[in-house]
Order: sequence, then structure tokens, then C-alpha cells
Amino acid sequence: MTAAGAAAAAVLAAGCGGSGGSGGPAAAGSPAAATAAASDNGVAALPAAEILQRAVQALRDARSVRETGTVGGNGMTITVDLRLDGAGSCAGTLRQAGVGGFQVVKAGQELWVKPDHAFWENNGDPALAELVGDRYLKTTSDNPQFAEVVDLCDLGALANRLGSGGSDLAKGAATTVQGHRTIPVTGHSDTGSGTLYVAADGPAVPLRMERDTGGRVDLGDFGTPVPSATPGPDQSVDLDQLQPGASPSAPASV
Repeated sequence: MTAAGAAAAAVLAAGCGGSGGSGGPAAAGSPAAATAAASDNGVAALPAAEILQRAVQALRDARSVRETGTVGGNGMTITVDLRLDGAGSCAGTLRQAGVGGFQVVKAGQELWVKPDHAFWENNGDPALAELVGDRYLKTTSDNPQFAEVVDLCDLGALANRLGSGGSDLAKGAATTVQGHRTIPVTGHSDTGSGTLYVAADGPAVPLRMERDTGGRVDLGDFGTPVPSATPGPDQSVDLDQLQPGASPSAPASV
């Protein structure tokens, strides 16, 4: 799970050229509700660095977002579908091609992760898989085994990574993403180039993060609350109550 989380976090951080991996193209997400009213927001006239600043602030102002796409790294391809907000709440899935995946639910400091059958078959400890069954593994956000997953669940952390950008930021020609006119901003790093597509109508939210090597994540559903339901006690197994030898080493290996 650590490797999958790290790969996804890297690409989500790389919209403007930060370190990240590559993956296959993803289907475009649904148009952002926050940009429904098509009105020129002025970013097309700004330099690249200011466009990036506007996009980061608009993302923070939205308070919640959905990320959908395919990312990769270390020979893996990870499909991401996550809803997250500025309070650190999160719900969705991470799935590794050919290996399996897991559902993620985070509320406050509590974190639940539910590996699917394919994941247990490819990575799981049989004894742990039998014990957990069709239930979530429950832990907390300070568990280092799940640090990358926790980071993915934080909109503020995403905004910070995007705001750090890359070097030699450049503005590209206007193009259409999710039905909206956008301005691409491209940056560079030691691992390649990344492009962030910023809405030129309505709020200047980032609508797509893309790597030159193929990874792509679309952003949408701005302002839509993260589902608040969390697994009940009968739907989860508390990792703190497991034997030390049955700690989540299997889930941490995705």
C-alpha cells in the first residue's frame, strides 16, 4: 500500500513539474460544478506563475475536490478515484493494475482501508486475510505505514504541492478540458515535465494534472462534500488490537 500511495502522491504532486511517475490516460472527469457559469476569469492574460497561484487559491477555496485518473511509478499503474477536502476527510479507491486495490475512508484522525480479494490474493498474509475477511482495516492517520495514503486525503497538502510547482514555468495556448477553456501551465523537474490545466472561465480551478510521460488526473466536483459515512465496528478490524506479527505489512506493500 505504501508504494501505491507514494506513486499516486508523486503524480498528484507533479501537475506543474514536481517529481512524479507516469501512467496511461484516464477518462475525463465530470465538469467542475464550480465552473458552471462560463465567464472569463482573466487568467489567460496572466503570466504562468500567477496562473499557478490563482489555481492553488481556487483549489483551497473550493474546500473539496474529486480526483480521477491513472498514475504510475516504479513499474506500477495506479487508478485513482478519491474525494477529499481541506479537513483531511477522504473516500475513494486506489487500484494497482494486475494486483488489486483497496477502498479508503478517512474522517478526522481515523483511517479505514479495505483491500479487495485480488489484493489479498497477490499480496496478503493468508492468516490476516482470513481474520479481516470482507471488512476494513482500521488505523489512525499517524500510522507511518499509511503516511502516503493520509497525504493523498488532504486537499491542503495537494494545494501545497501544486503551489511549489517546478522550474521554468511556461504558459501554453488555450485548450479545452472537461468542456471548459483552460490555460496550460508547464513546469520541469529532474524527472520530467508536468502540466496543470487551469480553468479560464469561472473560478480558476485546476481541471487536469498531466505528466509528459502519460500520467493524468482530472479534478472535478469542486465543493461537493466528501461522503460522511464511516465503517461501523462490525465492518472493521482495529489494527491496534491485532497481534504484532499480523500488522498491516501486506496492505503496506501495494
